Amino acid sequence: MLRNTEFNFIKTILINLGQEIIRMKKHIFLFILFSYQSFANNAINPSNPKSSDEEQVIVYGVRPGPELWRVTNDTDGENELWILGTLSLLPKRMDWHSELVETVIEDSQVLLLPPTAEADIGFFKKLSLVTSFIGIKKNPDGKQLKDIVPKELYARWLVLKKKYMGRDRSIEKTRPIFASQELFNKAIKKTGLIYDTKVLKKIRKLAKKHKLQFITPTIDLDIKKPKAAIRKFKKSEINDLECFSTTLDRLEVDINTMRLRADAWANGDISTIKELKYPDQIVSCGNAFLNSDVVQDTDMKDIVPRLKKAWVEAAVKSLQQNKSTFAILPMRDLMGKNSLLDELAKLGYSIKIPK
Repeated sequence: MLRNTEFNFIKTILINLGQEIIRMKKHIFLFILFSYQSFANNAINPSNPKSSDEEQVIVYGVRPGPELWRVTNDTDGENELWILGTLSLLPKRMDWHSELVETVIEDSQVLLLPPTAEADIGFFKKLSLVTSFIGIKKNPDGKQLKDIVPKELYARWLVLKKKYMGRDRSIEKTRPIFASQELFNKAIKKTGLIYDTKVLKKIRKLAKKHKLQFITPTIDLDIKKPKAAIRKFKKSEINDLECFSTTLDRLEVDINTMRLRADAWANGDISTIKELKYPDQIVSCGNAFLNSDVVQDTDMKDIVPRLKKAWVEAAVKSLQQNKSTFAILPMRDLMGKNSLLDELAKLGYSIKIPK
């Protein structure tokens, strides 16, 4: 099995899309793919909220989370698709429980999970790839961050690194895209927030209890020469400075907003979540991978529209065949232009948005 540290960045992005942590035994080469698994369609414009690292999330005890999005067919309106929008960062001490969610799941026939992708490269090929991943996070040619990152940006990095990581010298050899995410993870530990998995776990538990059918929209990838692709990635430069910069932006201006958003989610305040914009490193970091040469030369180059299409088709099919379907998706895929709900609306479905 591959070490979890090699996939820290990917796991974080996955949690952002819907708390679906990848099982590495099934997805050996999808480290690039899943950095953008959330298929976020539009970056959110940064704002300038006042930030204070001393403030803490004040949410304690049991909280209901947001109301549900409801999708129906205008023709008959009988079958329903209920969607819970999630955030990746939630209050650490919050105990989530929604009577509405439990009631809807109890009355549903299907649990529709976020989309995923699989590449069947064979058991022995997987074993042979394990050693190939060693050093995947390092900069090519032994370069350090100061050799790659512009001087002004590197100065900002040093300030935040000292604040959240201390004297970590090894991180200086890491690619900007991975270095910035490790910094982000360290910072999160000091905010009173956690990367959420308990919401999805509870939903899965409820779905099993009420014997729902689990549906995960899945696309197949044909990775013909994964070992060669890994070697190419390790040697090639990728344009990840925007990812690096945006991550620093978020840590500089968005710490307090992260808490406010988490607090708003816990209390079901969708309007506040919409208002609290932030520099979204998920988009810029995903683009860094998707636009790299190693991805463009593989079956992963059109992964975003394919994942989007897979989910929409699964949602439509479930709406046609089941009286009630419960789904879980990240907030970013439910709001803004070109969202998944926009795609359903184009097909004639009626969308009821929670307030």
